[in-house]
Amino acid sequence: DKDGDGQITTKELGTVMRSLGQNPSESELQDMINEVDADNNGTIDFPEFLTMMARRM
Repeated sequence: DKDGDGQITTKELGTVMRSLGQNPSESELQDMINEVDADNNGTIDFPEFLTMMARRM
């Protein structure tokens, strides 16, 4: 959450994933967010992020 707004965008998620050695496309990033975006706002908050990472590890 680089800008401190409490939400993680596809751009911010891409940065995290690249730091973990992944290189997902914009579409893949959006799919990853959509999988765990419980409130359907197009971004994920920290609990949603943790859910997503737990599924990926």
